[in-house]
Amino acid sequence: MERWIKASGLVFLSLLVTFANADTFRHKESGELFTGFVTQKVTAGRTLVYNSDEGKMTPVVLSEYEVTPDGKGRQNTVSLALLGEPDIFLSEVVSKKAAETIIAASNKGPRAIILQIDGPGGRGSAMKTVADAVLQTENCPVIAYISKGAYSSAAVVALACDKVYIHPTAGIGAVGAFAEDLTGSKSYSEHLSVYNSDSLLSYENYVSALAQRHDFPELLARAFIDMRVSIVEVANTPGDHEFIESRKLQTTQTLIRTLCEGVTASITSENITPADVAGKVLNLTAKDAVEIGIADGIAGSLEEVQSALQVSEAKLIPAGGIEKTLKKYHAARRNILDGIYRIEQYEQDVQTLSDQFSTIDNQLRTGMQTRETSRGETGYSYNRRRQTQPWDYNYNERGYNYPDNRNRRTRNADRNRMPNSQTLTTEEPRVNIEIVYSQLTYTLRDLIAEYRRTLNIVKHWPGGLPYGVSEAKLQADMDSASSELDRLYRYQPIYPTQNQTQIPQRRNSNRRRY
Repeated sequence: MERWIKASGLVFLSLLVTFANADTFRHKESGELFTGFVTQKVTAGRTLVYNSDEGKMTPVVLSEYEVTPDGKGRQNTVSLALLGEPDIFLSEVVSKKAAETIIAASNKGPRAIILQIDGPGGRGSAMKTVADAVLQTENCPVIAYISKGAYSSAAVVALACDKVYIHPTAGIGAVGAFAEDLTGSKSYSEHLSVYNSDSLLSYENYVSALAQRHDFPELLARAFIDMRVSIVEVANTPGDHEFIESRKLQTTQTLIRTLCEGVTASITSENITPADVAGKVLNLTAKDAVEIGIADGIAGSLEEVQSALQVSEAKLIPAGGIEKTLKKYHAARRNILDGIYRIEQYEQDVQTLSDQFSTIDNQLRTGMQTRETSRGETGYSYNRRRQTQPWDYNYNERGYNYPDNRNRRTRNADRNRMPNSQTLTTEEPRVNIEIVYSQLTYTLRDLIAEYRRTLNIVKHWPGGLPYGVSEAKLQADMDSASSELDRLYRYQPIYPTQNQTQIPQRRNSNRRRY
């Protein structure tokens, strides 16, 4: 408790000096004076500075001026950006809008910018986008306020701010509470894969550098994105405390407490449960966060944050733009989910039609065709005899020669013994293959169109895909469907007309008659 009181006192004293961020500009050579504030807009090598004396933006070379923070020239406002939606740290589009909102707010000259940060985490790229915008905003103090809880990447963004305040009942750490309705995750492992992905480990150096910049314990900052980290607090000598990994504990050091044990390597992302995480990863209460130095103070409301910053009289103005982008993102995600549902339905239809087409194709290729021959009751006419001659019948200059060299009377007798009709039948498909072929190609075209439409939305709104579905997988499936459609277009089977006799090809139409 004593350490916590001392830390709070130091924070209060530092605030008296830090947040008089209005500026007085004095030209180093001419001595010209004016009040105003610096923006992040640069044109032709000059920085746009608001001149409150003239009420306009003026491009200046900052290196030619001495800038003194003295409480003059800034707007008597505090900008508030709400970063409590989990999608902010999942969608690249929304995170870029949040970054733009922070920078735009700083260019309006407020006394401070408050980021109300809450959320279970998100993707490393979105985290870095927002954190970089905070670090870039040196023309205005950026304050983090954790009202419910900031975990994983959301906690890292809070660490990027100049000051961090936390609600008495809120927490900051590595893993937040499991919520089934977020991003469609239906299991704990899916939840962790979305908000605490192993891909965050690639940002360890970034997080470590961030902690060093703001004089936070580096190991604690790393533990926000790495559930495997184990941390203990030790005393080297009385009054000399530090945080180290438990495996590095020396016999000469006195163990004070264990902050987190870390998740063991034997637990995989597929079989992890809340019991494997609870009490083992870094999760700090508001009191612990202030005592350790992660947070600068406890505040029960935004008004208390303003009071701590000594800007209670400033008007709190919401920084717009993020909510509108979030609504568009939510609409895009609904369209993506609808598209994936339709894709699944088309895929089922294609599979059914493809199986049916293959079955009919196989029957038509391998099955027997109907063949029927007949003759009149009183014998063959001239043309009928031509049609019923055997196919090894030959003609030469001397006349008709038969292989068996039998006389005409014998041949006529053989003809008279032939049946009046002869029919060979076999089972044929009930469905015309042309109908199935047409349905299959039409469905494939609809499937490809739905893939293309869904992919276009995904490319404009990254992060909108549900768990387990990737843009690369959708693209590969669309390419596969396109290849199948191309194969069907090139496929030109030759079948006998269904329900009709297959007529053999004629030998020679120019035979001499006798």
